[in-house]
Amino acid sequence: MPQVTLYAPDITCDHCIATISKAVATVDGARFIAGDPEAKTFAVEVASGAVLDRVAETLAAEGYPLGDAPAAPAVPADSAAQAAHMATPGMPMAGAPIAMAHAPGAAAGMHGMRQIPHFKPQYLKVERTEAGADVTYSCPCGSTTEVFQLDRSQADQQPHSCCGHHTLVGPNAEARLRDRVGDGYEIDVQTVTMPWGQPVEAAQAVRKG
Repeated sequence: MPQVTLYAPDITCDHCIATISKAVATVDGARFIAGDPEAKTFAVEVASGAVLDRVAETLAAEGYPLGDAPAAPAVPADSAAQAAHMATPGMPMAGAPIAMAHAPGAAAGMHGMRQIPHFKPQYLKVERTEAGADVTYSCPCGSTTEVFQLDRSQADQQPHSCCGHHTLVGPNAEARLRDRVGDGYEIDVQTVTMPWGQPVEAAQAVRKG
């Protein structure tokens, strides 16, 4: 089953996590995995987006409504303008480096990352839908109305493509996109937060050269 990380602002201690674990256990198709009271987050496995919605309803009844993850911490002055432009009320960006992507063939970690000197997409809006979320983003062709329609019921969606560029949003989006496009593309990786509080990767592939 797909695993999601959720944020509940009313979590304060291990007792809260225990209560959430018991509440999740009452929902068919959901399984509690672990929680972090300091981060106010917990991980669950859910069989579908509809199950996730039932989890949210159950937790709200228990006094732990899901919320948006906290906004990213302060960024260096040279990137503050970009961060401010990307932040949208109700859609805080998570704290992953937004100007970095894995170098081809490099090991994971900061030493395996480098600056992409080309176009950087902007993720302008995230809106909840019945299937999951619509993520509006910009494309190197100049369009600012491209939309990736995230469907939580699909474990491995196809990327949305525009002008030969490919964008995928969801867990492990970078690796899944790389498997599809191969090594002939630069991949920009950022993090966006879903309406239900889960930070996920947003990856855009642009052909090299």
